[in-house]
Amino acid sequence: MVAIAWGRWTLGVALVLALASAAVACEIKVRDAAFGSPRDMHRLCVMARGDDSSAQSIADELEGWLKKSGAGLNIELVFIAADDPKVRWSEYGIPSAPHRLPVVVLYGRNNGVRQSFFIEHWEPAPDDDDLAALVNSPVRQQLQEQLGGHLAVLLYAPGRNSDSGKSRDTLDQAVKHWGGDGAMGVSVVQLDRTDERERTLLSFIDLDPNGGDDWVGVVFGRGKLMAPPLQGAEITQPHVTELIKQLEEACSCSKPLTSMGVDIPLIWDERLDATVVRISEVDATVEPAELPGMAVAGSSSKATSASVAERVSEKSAASIRSWSDSLLVMTLGTIGVLVMAVVGISVAMLRRANSGNP
Repeated sequence: MVAIAWGRWTLGVALVLALASAAVACEIKVRDAAFGSPRDMHRLCVMARGDDSSAQSIADELEGWLKKSGAGLNIELVFIAADDPKVRWSEYGIPSAPHRLPVVVLYGRNNGVRQSFFIEHWEPAPDDDDLAALVNSPVRQQLQEQLGGHLAVLLYAPGRNSDSGKSRDTLDQAVKHWGGDGAMGVSVVQLDRTDERERTLLSFIDLDPNGGDDWVGVVFGRGKLMAPPLQGAEITQPHVTELIKQLEEACSCSKPLTSMGVDIPLIWDERLDATVVRISEVDATVEPAELPGMAVAGSSSKATSASVAERVSEKSAASIRSWSDSLLVMTLGTIGVLVMAVVGISVAMLRRANSGNP
């Protein structure tokens, strides 16, 4: 009976500590948590026979390119020996090895559902123009410049039917609504679905160049595209508002970030970390008349990010740069406390049992 009582007490202590930790973590907003969580890592796969020396040269060149030009890009290089019977091709969304080798394939990774999806491929390898389009593009540059100082960025691709462009009014209303006093605001970035420079992004979101319906995706954090995107008649003020409001909710305790969407292939580095302003810091430091929430596509997003950063103290800026480790620190701290508590209680139980006390 004593052991059962002590066991229940131990469980109660652990539960209280876990709830206390969750309460602390929940003070962080979803949008802010996205800047400290691991990004989805997509895979640039070189597929060839294991003894193909030319394919190994391709892999070596791509690895060097990723370390230099692709530094900060959430893409990792993988060499796959197509003649290895242990390769599980289903992990790459195909039933068997490609018929033509060597080939380089870019696969996306959705950690929320633990699935890979095809983005692009090159035979036998991407050339300089392909790599330039892979590493960055005009729209992704705008996302880099605007995400740090905004609650979200509305990525907008007009369709090609008679109703195309009508969604812009809805998005402009959202910009105005979320740019009120004390708010961080949202911005709009327009994507031309026929722009060849955007082929990686267009393939990533599987957007038909000839699609008739308008398309809108909510992007936040370090390039996470929220699921699901909105298309055609789905693009309404209530739907847009519903998606954006999720970013102001308390952290991701009940809804993991991995379940909210997938990270766009996007370079993100320490320079961009320094432009990140948390929601609480904007509320405390930015004057309502100077909020960046009214920015729209075509405005000077660089100036917006700079103006926000200038209004944050050096101490706050330093906390932004180091904040990516905070969730890990809280988690490890909680685990440490729980372990210490359980060990201490177990020792007490053993001593009581050995002493013969009831």
